[in-house]
Formats: sequence, structure tokens, C-alpha cells
Amino acid sequence: MPSDGFKTLQGMLSTTDSQVGMFDAAGLVGPLPEGSFFAMLAEHGERIVRDEDFAECYSERMGRPSIPPSLLAKVLLLEYRCGLSDEAAMESLTWDLRWKIALGLPVDQRAFHPTTLTKFRARLLLHGKERLALENTLRLAEELGMLDGPAEQIVDSTPMLGAAATQDTVRLVRSGVRKLIDAVVAADDEAAAALDRGLEFDYTTPNEKPDCRWRIKAERERMLTRVAEDAERALIATEQTEGLLDDERVADAHRLLRELIGQDFDVDEEGVPRLHRGTRSDRIISTVDPEMRHGRKSRHQRFDGYKLSAAATNSSEPLITAIEVAPASQQDGPQAQPLIDSQPPERRPPRILGDTAYGSGPVRAQMTERDVQVLAPVPEAPVREGRLDKRDFDIDPQAGVVTCPAGHSAPIRTAPSGQRRAIFSRSVCGSCPLKPHCVPTLPRKTIQLAPEEDLLIAARQALDDPLNAEHLRRTRPRIERLLGLLAYRYGARKSRYIGTTKARLQASWAAALVNLNPIAHHLTATTA
Repeated sequence: MPSDGFKTLQGMLSTTDSQVGMFDAAGLVGPLPEGSFFAMLAEHGERIVRDEDFAECYSERMGRPSIPPSLLAKVLLLEYRCGLSDEAAMESLTWDLRWKIALGLPVDQRAFHPTTLTKFRARLLLHGKERLALENTLRLAEELGMLDGPAEQIVDSTPMLGAAATQDTVRLVRSGVRKLIDAVVAADDEAAAALDRGLEFDYTTPNEKPDCRWRIKAERERMLTRVAEDAERALIATEQTEGLLDDERVADAHRLLRELIGQDFDVDEEGVPRLHRGTRSDRIISTVDPEMRHGRKSRHQRFDGYKLSAAATNSSEPLITAIEVAPASQQDGPQAQPLIDSQPPERRPPRILGDTAYGSGPVRAQMTERDVQVLAPVPEAPVREGRLDKRDFDIDPQAGVVTCPAGHSAPIRTAPSGQRRAIFSRSVCGSCPLKPHCVPTLPRKTIQLAPEEDLLIAARQALDDPLNAEHLRRTRPRIERLLGLLAYRYGARKSRYIGTTKARLQASWAAALVNLNPIAHHLTATTA
């Protein structure tokens, strides 16, 4: 779990002191340029993040007094906005007067250690506060009248590159063995020594491949098999040592190595791994970040890492309402459910707009359960020239009848498995003049109905309305600008951290920065 290692975090909640001192940066240097992010944070920062928002993350009486969490939250916002590392952010906190004024600090304020930000993010993850900044921007937008009740939302996704390098099969397996060895060393020195003696290869530097003429296919495959056999020896030795798998770290490393072998090799009954032909889906591509996956944004655009999905209001000033990060191999459509579920009931939209990925039957069924309509194109099979397809038949589930283009009808029947279908009789199809274009090689036509056929029919009818079709065409691209800000201006194109949970934290705080753009305009206008 992402919270592992964070369970001992302690500290008492400290709050910021608004009293102005002699060396206050704002008083000595003067105000920041009006309309800048630094000026907005200096004047309205307490409306964006407050110390009481983090009360659950700290003890009331135990531990040393903490750095005020609202201050750390503002530093995190500045860090993401400026595209800095933790170390560079601490340098800016020490030497950049804009940062000092924005944070309300004196000119002689020294920076904290960079690990302070690491521990602060760990605290946010441990207490489920990774979306806090985004939620606070939406709360502030409601106060300013920018978010008045549930609004129609647009959903879409963009690639988020992983922080770890991808590895080929040899490096994956060797790194997996190295992780298992390290875990066994930490649990049992004697078992670790025995494990090391039983292995063929040296795993001191797992990223170095064994000597082999890798360009020759036969020799390459023999070496791959030897590497897998050595990994299998490590697994068997771990399994045969009593009590070793009771250690959580050893069990996790054992499970990972077993998955790494299983995705590229087939282990026969004698325990000998044989190289698998073809590429299995949902492959692990890095032992540094096992949650990363290969993904495709389109047929020609491939990436490694995660898929960042977002929901935004279709209002005069769009606001991001939800963020989700999933492995890159997952489809876009299923991410609509967590996007909706992460929002409070009073803010959930009556309808979402999306592309074809969100128009499938299962996605529509999930949204219907949540009383959310979907306006999106229905995925259709490619049109076959000169052939009649399912789309050419009139399906009426209410009447329980399917009518073909020739005017013939067949009843809809439900099989014991629950599958619904309409089967036209042989006599009708045999004498039909459209048979060469419908079922030229079969005696009769069968129409299979999807479980969500009623929803798909309603969706097609909705888009037959020119007003709905034009609304979708004009409105859906609005979210692409927000995704562009997320990816390029605020650095969410590439994850800074390892794992889905930490990548989601980064994306959520970047989304808060996107929302603060229109909010800043309203705050400036209100102040004026």
C-alpha cells in the first residue's frame, strides 16, 4: 500500500502566525505585480488552504510542533506551478523574494530540508488528503458563484509518462531476482546465502545482461530460457524454506517475480520455463514501478506510464472537478466511474459528454446506476461495403421484435444464459432478395442484442437530434485546453513519483492550479 512506511509519522499541528514582523518581505520589498500568481497567493492563500484542513494529519499532543501545513501546501503549489524539484523549491524559498512575499515570510527565512515536502506528501497520502487542494478550489469557486449547483461535465484523458525507465525481458527478470534476494537478506541471512549459492548468474548489477550474441535468435532464446530457469530456482528455493514467505516483503518480491516470469514464459509440468510466443496484455514493464504499463492514445501514439483522466464543468469558465490516474493499458471509458464517484453527490453532473470511448454499453450502464446521462457516440463496427449489418435492422426491445431492411420480423428471445437474440426463419431468409448482402453463406440471420441494447438505442436516437449532435461537437473539445494546461504548463505530462497513488496526488494538485487561473480573475475583480 502507498502508506507503507508512513505509519510512524508524528507531529503536532502548528498554525501560521499572521503578525507582521520587522523583516516581513512584503513590507520591505513592496507589493507583487497585480494579477500574478504570487500576489494572489499572498492575498488569498488562506482561502485556498488552511491549517485546519490538515488537522486529521497531526496529533493534538504527541510529537514536536510541525511546520504549519498550510505553508507547506502553498510551497507545494508553487513548486508544481514553477516546475521545480523539492531541492530547487527550497532554494527558491531561501533566495526568491516573490516566494517569501507569497508565503508571508520574513526576508531572512531559511528554507526547510527538502525531505520536509516528501514527508508532507506522505502525510497527505496516509490520511487520504491527496485531492485536498483540488477540492478547496471547487469550494472557493462555489463561494464566488462560479459553481452554482450540478453542471454538465466533459470527460477525457491524456497520457502521463511514468517516472521509471522501461526494461526488457532479461532486465525485468534479473531485477526481479535481485529484489527477491534483497528481501530474503533482510529476513534471513542464512537463507539468503543458500539462495545465492544455488543461482547460476551474478545479480550484483541486474541491469547488466549476461554475455550472449543477442542478435542471433537461437542463442538469444537459449539465454532467455537460462535466465528464466535461474529465476525459477530462486522462486523454488524461497518456497521450500520454511516460514520465509510469511515475511511480507519476501512474499511481495516472490509474487512480483512469479508475475514477471509468467508474462513472458510458459512453465511446463516439470517446472521448466519455455519462451512464450507473442506479447501478453497488461505486461509489467518496470520493476522500479510495477504499476506502469504500455499504453496507446491512438493507433500510432504509444506511451509508457499512466493515463490521466479528468472531468470538467461545461460552464462559462470550465473547472476541473475530478482527476483519476490509471495504468496506461486501461481503457478510457471505465475511468468515468471513479471520476463521478470521487465527487460529492451534490456536485455530480446530470450528464457527461465524451468521445466514443465513453459511449459503450457498460459505461452507460454504470452511469445510469448513478443517474448520470451520457452524450457520446456509440462505438460501431466498421462499415462493410455492400453488406447489411446490425445497424441496418430496426430493433425494438419494448415490443420484443427485430425488423430487417426487407420488412421481415423476428421475435426477441432470451436464452437460459440471459443472452437475447432474434433469429429469422430459414424460409424468410432463403427467399429474400437481400440475402446476398445479408447472409450469403448462412441459411438465416441472427441478431445478437447487447445487455445494454436499450441504452445504446436511446444513445443513437439522442445523437440523431441535430441540436444534441451540434452541442457535442462544439462542447467536447473544451476539456482539451484544460488537459493541455495540466500536461504542459503544470508538468502533469510526466509523473514525478513512483506508483499510481503518488501520480494521482501530483495530478490533483496540478488540477488545482488549473482551477486557480479563473478563480484568480474573480478574486481580483472582487477585491477591486
